[in-house]
Amino acid sequence: MKEPIYRILVIEEDAALIKKIQQLLTLHHYDVYTSTTPEEGIYICRQYKPDLVVCGVRLRGGSGYHFLMELRNDSSLQHIPLIFISGKEGTEDMRMGMNLGADDFLSKPFKSKELLLSIKSRLTRFTIFNVQQREKKHTTIVSMPVIPPEVHHKLSKTEFRVMQMIAEGMSTKEIAQTLNISIKTVENHRHNISKKLNLTGHNSLIKYAIKHLTQQYKVLS
Repeated sequence: MKEPIYRILVIEEDAALIKKIQQLLTLHHYDVYTSTTPEEGIYICRQYKPDLVVCGVRLRGGSGYHFLMELRNDSSLQHIPLIFISGKEGTEDMRMGMNLGADDFLSKPFKSKELLLSIKSRLTRFTIFNVQQREKKHTTIVSMPVIPPEVHHKLSKTEFRVMQMIAEGMSTKEIAQTLNISIKTVENHRHNISKKLNLTGHNSLIKYAIKHLTQQYKVLS
């Protein structure tokens, strides 16, 4: 069976880097779109609905942060996984990107294998998520808890995912391994979630997550 062709948008201010990434991804049978500006990147997303975006923090006429915010604010695009790439090795860009809903972060220079593994990991989870969503359409809901509005309004997509994993009983290490991020990044997410939801105390986040999220997956085929 022929493997599905995934569409990937590469948006970056450095034309030379775009060409290298495009050649790499084309070699591995990905269908690649390219852009250097946030506006054109959003247009491509709305026109062609890529399966994943590789985005530079620095773009022409704007930034990757602005692009990501517009992507996450569009209900038809907010599900698209995004990998940030940056020239900085510090944590400031990474923390900002993750807080806005990025799915992974690579610092330049990075190896081709690192990018390919990150893309494969995000696309695999994206495919599993789509299958689960289709299956849910054929199930009868037994119990659906009321999720407070602040959980969706205040948390980024990645933070909500971390909170779901906490509700499922996963440890910080297990969450880091599942999301392919560092333990420190998971700890930052936990801290930010607690702060945004005004939770205090060592176990308050765990109790909150279990109370509001665990029952939403109790379905009957």
